[in-house]
Amino acid sequence: MRHRPRQTRRRRSVPTTPGPHLLRRRYAANTRIATSYRHGRVFLAGDAAHVHPAVGAPGLNLGLQDAANLGWKLAAQVYGWAPPGLLDSYHTERHPAAERVTMHTQAQLALMSPGPAITALRQVVTELLETPGVTGQITDLLAGSDVRYRMHAGAPHALTGRFAPDLALHVGTRATRLAELMRPGRPLLVDLTDGSHLADLSNAWRDRVDLVTARATTPSSADALLVRPDGYVAWALGPDGTDGLPEALATWFGRPQRPDSRTAAGGAPARQTS
Repeated sequence: MRHRPRQTRRRRSVPTTPGPHLLRRRYAANTRIATSYRHGRVFLAGDAAHVHPAVGAPGLNLGLQDAANLGWKLAAQVYGWAPPGLLDSYHTERHPAAERVTMHTQAQLALMSPGPAITALRQVVTELLETPGVTGQITDLLAGSDVRYRMHAGAPHALTGRFAPDLALHVGTRATRLAELMRPGRPLLVDLTDGSHLADLSNAWRDRVDLVTARATTPSSADALLVRPDGYVAWALGPDGTDGLPEALATWFGRPQRPDSRTAAGGAPARQTS
């Protein structure tokens, strides 16, 4: 029986030169970060935007926060109330977060390397971790909870730009938590003062920002919080009173609408709870 000669498959050459949005900085241990998270209508998130060692397992949190940060901004653009530059803020906020994960995963890899010099370094780090303040700082670093975004100019409240604390609250007679109030995925203004002045200041954004009047049952360093849909505090009520609330609302949630608007952006009714 005659055998047919084996045919060799011809491999096509696929261009590998990336476009401007896919240029990556390369580091050791397969660590790469996209130079830009946006190129026109193309956005990168998760492993498409950053690759790093899995040590410490920070990738899931990093990717989820990418999606949470980008998702509400895309929705704002689709529904027509996004302020100028909102989509560009995705790269501005999330790129440094990836840089930070890159830093500490490579540091962890270095501490796992063999050699007497690294053994000595591990001993120094071990002694440092016996200090409660250092332990807390490293814990926040590994969890990504030390991320702070720049929300507005000036000297903001200590909570501004940080992930909102999950406060225990009473809304009327119902016990709840801030995380539960955030489930609809809409901007949220939480008034812990039981006053009407915040309602008056935010009324022109009621089509897209929910107002909830509540009483905190756990200590809070602020009397009111304006929380973005991704869980970060855009403004907090501090010693300066209500200064800056309208500016924060306009910066993140667009131009004010007519005060008599009763329909929320995206087709859902505006929510006010007290």
